[in-house]
Amino acid sequence: MAHHQRREVEDWLNLFEQQKQSGLTAVAFCRQQQINVQTYYTRRRDIRLQRTHSKFVHVKREVTKIESHTEETGGELLLQLGSAHLSVPTNVSPHWLAIVMKALAE
Repeated sequence: MAHHQRREVEDWLNLFEQQKQSGLTAVAFCRQQQINVQTYYTRRRDIRLQRTHSKFVHVKREVTKIESHTEETGGELLLQLGSAHLSVPTNVSPHWLAIVMKALAE
């Protein structure tokens, strides 16, 4: 390719792949192809950054309300960790139970 030829992104990607397949260092490959080494490294960095940024997508967060219905059966739930025991009614709020379990895990 000519010394001052304008290259598109696809051309650069092909050159990067050719360099990789050649087994030559980037400097040796650039000399062989008559490419300015600084331009080669700059374009490689810029294209990598562009491709990294384009991989990010906007994610819309949605809140889902989960309801739990239990009948009062009069039973109990026994939680045991080592020698500690916690007995709670089966109709205990799942939210409250999650808070307790999180606190115990700390």
